[in-house]
Amino acid sequence: MVDIKKLEDAMKSYENVRDSLTGLYEIININFSKKDFFYDAAIDNLKALNENIIKILKRSNPPREVRMRLRELEFDEIDAEKNFPL
Repeated sequence: MVDIKKLEDAMKSYENVRDSLTGLYEIININFSKKDFFYDAAIDNLKALNENIIKILKRSNPPREVRMRLRELEFDEIDAEKNFPL
């Protein structure tokens, strides 16, 4: 049985972490040239962190539920980008 409260808490934490990763990406993007080794290394590390956090979410929650929640977040972001382009 799925513990909805636990999953909601985990997804909220994931959203916070993802927002932090996005902020770090923006800082890296401003401070490093895309041709710089450190830029590539930093971006690779941010991607790895995100992927590992998702793996942890799936281990502690039903993978199907996590995938559905991640899709919801993705669609929310796409909708927000359409309505509020940067």
